Amino acid sequence: MSEAGTPGNGRNKEIENAKIKFPVTFQLKAVMNSSATDEENKNNISTVLNNLKIKNSCTNSKKSSKGTYISYNYQVTLVSKLQLETLYDNLKSVPGLKFAI
Repeated sequence: MSEAGTPGNGRNKEIENAKIKFPVTFQLKAVMNSSATDEENKNNISTVLNNLKIKNSCTNSKKSSKGTYISYNYQVTLVSKLQLETLYDNLKSVPGLKFAI
């Protein structure tokens, strides 16, 4: 294995030890069931973001090829690790959310 390669378990120690410097702006992707309307889904995600006072904007959305799911991309700016952790905890309560990355 070369120095630049990843260890046998697929983990990269440099990435594992990396620290996020806040404030940080990144793209949050939320994948949801398409059973609710587009407006309802966006409102549910925006409510979580706004309640946490997270600066955000929905940059785009895309339906899956079969129309079962829809993904939303939000540009968000977070000010602390606690805010990041709280965001993901609160997103778990959004109706129809499959996952967020």
